[in-house]
Amino acid sequence: MPERHRLAAEPRTVMGKKVQRLRREGVIPANLVQAGHPSIAMQVSERALADLVRAQATGQLVDLDSPDISEPVLMDSVDIDTLTNRLVHLTLRKVDLTRPIDVMVRVSLEGHAPASDNAELLVLQHLQEIEVSALPAEIPSSLIGDVSGLVDIGDEVVVGDLRAEDGAYEPVDDPEASVIQVTAARAVEEEEEEEVDLEEVPLEEGAEVPAEAPEAADPASEQPATGA
Repeated sequence: MPERHRLAAEPRTVMGKKVQRLRREGVIPANLVQAGHPSIAMQVSERALADLVRAQATGQLVDLDSPDISEPVLMDSVDIDTLTNRLVHLTLRKVDLTRPIDVMVRVSLEGHAPASDNAELLVLQHLQEIEVSALPAEIPSSLIGDVSGLVDIGDEVVVGDLRAEDGAYEPVDDPEASVIQVTAARAVEEEEEEEVDLEEVPLEEGAEVPAEAPEAADPASEQPATGA
């Protein structure tokens, strides 16, 4: 069974745009959701949440420790600002520990692929994570794909070949879906060249040139509505 992390949380009274002040103080707004019930506003330490994200606890059960609630909950999703790479929001979810749920689990590669030593071959990973069905307490930390058998073109690891690092699961994705595969480097280069050629094909003589899209209005020239 995967080791469970702990997360301390407090009730949150700051809402809306005012949560920006919390973030400046190193506090991240959170919500605890449960089907058929109102969401509960909470807040957690940015540092503590960052530690859990680095530990790849997203999609795993964590032991929530708050004044009103102390129980295992699913660390459902974490929103991150793509420009600043700062944490923005956390969503926790109450789940029935006796019923399987569908979650995404990351794929980790194990071993060395001999094909990667051949300059004429490429080893391409198509899937970085897999959707699985598992009891909340049995959600795997990761799914392991052994690449040591990838030698020639067409060799691959499919979803059904993966094994759980811990816990137990059933794949939701097609068991025959390719996770990682060996292909010819030349085939990939030719495919990229074809894409470039399609973009650079000139118009045939006599063909009509598409009309230009109207220019966007200058934001500076637009006046805000009265009372905005």
